[in-house]
Amino acid sequence: MAATLLGKFVSNRLTPAPTGVLSGTTKVAGSPDTIVRRLVHLFMYNNAHGAMLPAVEVVRWMWSDPAGNWQFNNLDPAQRYGVIAYDHTGTYDPVVKLNLIPTP
Repeated sequence: MAATLLGKFVSNRLTPAPTGVLSGTTKVAGSPDTIVRRLVHLFMYNNAHGAMLPAVEVVRWMWSDPAGNWQFNNLDPAQRYGVIAYDHTGTYDPVVKLNLIPTP
């Protein structure tokens, strides 16, 4: 039993950290687009079979920087993610991007 537990501990410690990255920019569409700072939620699909918006788990959240840039690091490139950018002022509806695959 102790050898089994030790083997699981050692194998988990040797598993490399995920290296995937998702990034983007928050802006208000226009001519020209206006860069804005927004709250961005990253979520992961738990089950996408036939559901309009499947059960999701919020993985992380952050505010975009003053230039509108956001980036989530150390994601599993084998998973699919989604992001929602919220307008905290209430002027604009949230923007949702689905089915995103992190770049390794």
